[in-house]
Amino acid sequence: MTRRIPTLVTAGIAAMGLPIGGCVLSGKGLDFPKSPTLRAPGHLAYDVDSNGAVDFHIRADELGRLDLLCYDDDEDGVDDRVFRLHEYPPERVPHLIILLDSVPFEPAAARAAASEWTWFDEPRKVIPPFPTMSGLIFTQLLHAPPLGGAINQYYDRASGRRQDRIMARANGDKNPWERRLHYRLKYWENGLSFLRPRACFQTELARVRLALNDSPDRVTIVYVASTAGMVSKHGMDGLNEVLDGLEQLCINILHERRGAIKISVVADHGHNFIAGSRIDLPALLKSRGFSPGDRLLDDADVVVELDGLLNYAGIHTRQPARVADALCAVPEINMAMYQEGERVIIQTSAGRACIEHRSGSFRYVPLDADVLDYELVIDRLRATGSLDPEGYASDRDWFDATVDHRWPDAPRRVWDAFHGAIVSTPDVMVTTAPGFFVGLSSMERYITMLSTHGGFDQIDSAAVLFTMTGRAPGPLRSSDVLPTIEPTFDPDRKPR
Repeated sequence: MTRRIPTLVTAGIAAMGLPIGGCVLSGKGLDFPKSPTLRAPGHLAYDVDSNGAVDFHIRADELGRLDLLCYDDDEDGVDDRVFRLHEYPPERVPHLIILLDSVPFEPAAARAAASEWTWFDEPRKVIPPFPTMSGLIFTQLLHAPPLGGAINQYYDRASGRRQDRIMARANGDKNPWERRLHYRLKYWENGLSFLRPRACFQTELARVRLALNDSPDRVTIVYVASTAGMVSKHGMDGLNEVLDGLEQLCINILHERRGAIKISVVADHGHNFIAGSRIDLPALLKSRGFSPGDRLLDDADVVVELDGLLNYAGIHTRQPARVADALCAVPEINMAMYQEGERVIIQTSAGRACIEHRSGSFRYVPLDADVLDYELVIDRLRATGSLDPEGYASDRDWFDATVDHRWPDAPRRVWDAFHGAIVSTPDVMVTTAPGFFVGLSSMERYITMLSTHGGFDQIDSAAVLFTMTGRAPGPLRSSDVLPTIEPTFDPDRKPR
């Protein structure tokens, strides 16, 4: 959740003369049944025309997959037409790719297993870049040019001033990654989706179906943003409603298309499902002798980038080590990162470690402490011969060794965060301890957060991928998802 709700509601919406209630987000969803009439092992049954008689079944095939779409046209209990999902080659049928905001891997994969979503392949874990913020993640997922800043009001190092893109965004300006989409909410609607997430989510389900039907392209990419509000405002209940809606949408599309389509669903990041307390980060820095503001004119000046209610914040400063020392002495702060020469420092209250890079390989070196608890990881890499004599291992070896660790894919994610993920990179990146978050105090008037994200750990990071393509054999980074599931993906080709 990386949007500024008060600005969107009061400035973006009111300035356009639109009602605060957002009547266009009516909550009218799909006409297809929200749940099956019968759910049994290897069998889903639906009364699609709502006349009291079952007329559509999804049945398991010989391998136990829900693969057979069965149409009982005269409702006599006998299948009149049967289509097999796996008989459609991925390259010969349309491919709908749904980008979801804030759907974590573990609960989504568990729900898929419990509900027998076996029209999809096995769910796969996706590890996003850091910071785990939607705009940055979807930029890499869609292979778009990097954003100027992590948020819409960011500090621009080149000019030495804050840049404010909020009104431009409210007036229709799109980020580069959004230009690769066939559908997403308008910017002001995005703000409303946190106030009225249930109504907005239902509206978005219907809009995704319409966007697919209107698309002239074989590959259609849509982004459903309201799932972020569902999870943030309603926690696990909100996530379960999102997964209910996803099932309804997928079955609706498969029914309409007689199975002649492939559907893939990928989320940006995880969520922690912890109702935390907000830290006033500028006040905290001020109490440690710094001067929060909008410019860096003195060594004590800091510019804090806050947006949303997140487990992450970026800080611009001339004294990154001093800022990190001050913040890591506070129990509410989990971790601080900053660049020192040619290495990136990771600091906690226990001490410091660093990430170093060389020719596609990385080295993790505890300085004062093993802050990532990577001792066993390093032992395994050494035992398999993956570490060279100086302690470097390949990018891929680090990913495979840490994908399920508390701090997944840390060497690559930390390094990239300070080397081009954002044009105007903060000097210090901070994550909060569990139960705490940072952000704008005004936003707490609009939403009580039952779950937050933005951190660096497994629970904030790991997202889910569902696909019908058979092309994702294992865990992936966000940047690898589209080239893997859709080899024809061309990041420079805009939707028609």
